[in-house]
Amino acid sequence: MVSEKLYLKGDKLLNILDYDFKSIKNALRMGRKETIQKIKDSELKGRGGAAFPTGLKWQLAAEVEGEEKFLVCNADEGEPGTFKDRYLLEERPLKVLEGIMLAAFAIGADKAYIYIRGEYTRAIEVFTEIIEAARKNKILDSKIFDSNLKLEIKLVRGAGAYVCGDETSLLNSIEGKRGRSRIKPPYPIQEGLFSQPTVVNNVESLCCAAEVLNPDSEEFANLGIEGSRGTKLLCLSGDLNKPGLYEVEFGKITLKEIIYDLAGGIKAGENLKFVIPGGISTALITAKDLDFPYSYQAFEKRGSSLGSGAVIAVSKKHDLLDLMLNVSKFYMDETCGTCFPCREGNRQINKILKEFKNSGQKIDAELISDIGNTIRLAARCGLGQSSLNFISSVIENYGQELKIGGKIYA
Repeated sequence: MVSEKLYLKGDKLLNILDYDFKSIKNALRMGRKETIQKIKDSELKGRGGAAFPTGLKWQLAAEVEGEEKFLVCNADEGEPGTFKDRYLLEERPLKVLEGIMLAAFAIGADKAYIYIRGEYTRAIEVFTEIIEAARKNKILDSKIFDSNLKLEIKLVRGAGAYVCGDETSLLNSIEGKRGRSRIKPPYPIQEGLFSQPTVVNNVESLCCAAEVLNPDSEEFANLGIEGSRGTKLLCLSGDLNKPGLYEVEFGKITLKEIIYDLAGGIKAGENLKFVIPGGISTALITAKDLDFPYSYQAFEKRGSSLGSGAVIAVSKKHDLLDLMLNVSKFYMDETCGTCFPCREGNRQINKILKEFKNSGQKIDAELISDIGNTIRLAARCGLGQSSLNFISSVIENYGQELKIGGKIYA
């Protein structure tokens, strides 16, 4: 029987007087260069979906010259099916705070922002209290633990836009501008918040960094397999007997074990059709292809991604076309509208699917493919570029099953 590996999950961390801040104290003793090297050696990748090496991001930012530098914690978490960051913010915010302090120290920033999704009212309340407690106890806004590190943290409440999960859109939102993506380059590391060098890290990424640098859990960095180190928080939902938040070790558990052991299998005696492994921006994995180790490279090999860790199990009782329509409507509504191919392309996809549902008219799969490829090539941000991943994977795997009024989908 498989089991969880618990490092990020655990007892509540809400009382600042009971928290030792061992990771930041350890980093302050080691210095910036050694701290960054420790993160690089751990092979920690960003847990928000892009999987960019965290240590490399910190190193590049540390080497860039600027009038000032900023650290931004991305707690927008707008991907449907994802709730891991909400857990960390509400239950273990001191671990998040320490991760922010570590990243700010490593890159040489004395100002940090945490951008929390507007709907996360409880998380905003909790983290506001944590910031106030840290200031009261002279952990922020002064020389931290008798070092030269002085850090100011500001909490920003998001306005509910999915696109602000993209780091450049998030930066625009913090600056009081409309949440729309920026053209890259320049990258945020070069010219980010208020045109200064900026590192944007996901909540879970920062908590992982705190575990890597915690002298009491040095084994964390050695967990997993080469290319996929540490643990991953999984948000399991859909047609499962035991949905919820789980923590697993990379490479030591299969997607099949996650579905049928950890999550208790498919509810109500239904049969599994497919799994959406990382939120609706990722390509599906069919029920017959689940028996592979949970790792970055294994998903990439299958043309998908583990994304943010939102694992959604879909049974055979669901209508495929309805699922596709829901996803297409989501992206049509949530596109920021900056990129014409993304704005109009997602609208046209939704229109095509609606016409098919209403009339049974045969759909031109090649047209959908062309629109999808155009969006991927032309959209500025990763959210737009990945908007057709799920729908394209349904077409690829189940196109012949979609029949309405005797008409075959593709």
